[in-house]
Amino acid sequence: MAENPMLTFVTVPRDMPEKRDASVRREDFREIYAEYADAKAKEQASRCSQCGVPYCQTHCPLHNNIPDWLMLTAEGRLREAYDLSQATNTFPEICGRICPQDRLCEGNCVIEQSGHGTVTIGSVEKYITDTAWENGWVQPIVPHAERTESVGIIGAG
Repeated sequence: MAENPMLTFVTVPRDMPEKRDASVRREDFREIYAEYADAKAKEQASRCSQCGVPYCQTHCPLHNNIPDWLMLTAEGRLREAYDLSQATNTFPEICGRICPQDRLCEGNCVIEQSGHGTVTIGSVEKYITDTAWENGWVQPIVPHAERTESVGIIGAG
């Protein structure tokens, strides 16, 4: 039987990707956080406790199947992790970057309550979707019918 790659939160500390200094960030529009290396993403995903009632999932507005795609990431099954992630979320590459995880999924992570720090759900989600783009797994959304009308969006910033 294969060894369970999960439940490492007791021995593996929470480790966010490196954050760029604000003085450097104000000069450009690049990412705030560096990207995870493959091994680091697997390591951080393996911290998930796979709890019986996944509060991360119930507090996600999209009800993403977070524990399962964390497990798939820890096992190195990134294509399956991406497929599962995008099944409930049409914009996982956006949510991994701008969703307020600290108040939603990560803010309700059970292992945080035990003092071990949350699973870095948002960073792992970003890693999964960035990997999907790099490998060509992201399929374009094709409209059923083309329309001749155009739209203007007001208040988009």
